[in-house]
Amino acid sequence: MFKRKLATYAASHTTRLKGVALALALKHGKVILADLVHAIRTKRSAQIMIALLVFCVLFWKLPAVSFALYPFKLFVTMVHESAHALAALVTGGSVSSISIAPDESGLTYSSGGFRPLVASAGYTGTSLFGGLMIWLGRKPEAARAVLFMLGGTLLALTILFGRGEAFSVISMALISLGILLVAKKASIQLTHLFLMMLAVICTIEAVIDFQILLRVAVIPDAATDARTMAMITHVPRTIWTLFFGFFSMTVLFLSFWISYRPAASSKETKLKAQLK
Repeated sequence: MFKRKLATYAASHTTRLKGVALALALKHGKVILADLVHAIRTKRSAQIMIALLVFCVLFWKLPAVSFALYPFKLFVTMVHESAHALAALVTGGSVSSISIAPDESGLTYSSGGFRPLVASAGYTGTSLFGGLMIWLGRKPEAARAVLFMLGGTLLALTILFGRGEAFSVISMALISLGILLVAKKASIQLTHLFLMMLAVICTIEAVIDFQILLRVAVIPDAATDARTMAMITHVPRTIWTLFFGFFSMTVLFLSFWISYRPAASSKETKLKAQLK
């Protein structure tokens, strides 16, 4: 009898906790949504970024737009492969080469390091990079310094590890030098717009790639990060595909909210007032 009562109490307590958790989640969801709507209404950077986001989503497949975005897509591939390389280096491994191809695919050869992190770093790293660019993009005056650091890092990786066909090496070098040129020559407004475009393309490309991953998930020999993770962890690649897509969309949403929520804006205003 006591065990039955205890089980009944535990079940009711668990149900109550689930109800409280759901209510809190809905409450916080409404707050976050209200913050995002407020940011879109009042913040110029947020408005520009949303406009770029909507434009890219709507016209991604349009031939003329796709052609204009081609250098940006190669940039995202370079970021993806660089994330694999940096993950290998940070965890004690080594990198033999980084290459990108005309079809927007890429390949990184590395050895050692923490292999689960190295294999998953392509999509997660690109998403986190896009989220970081969104956060940094809220301050136009910081865009030039950010682009200098980004272009310098990519150029160093190109010099050290750029391999493959002539297209790969030349493209990686031109992308790096192009970013540095914009950082040096462009106006603050154009530099800021360029940084936000890179951020949007990275986050959008991660979500678009999720659709591609779902299509190739049914192809047994398709070489993807999800397949590599499945081989390492023995978790089905479909699960990893879903994880990469969910991770990308979550980073996109949270990075925009963290960057433009009213609380963050008020803190920055107070800090500027104190510095003056």
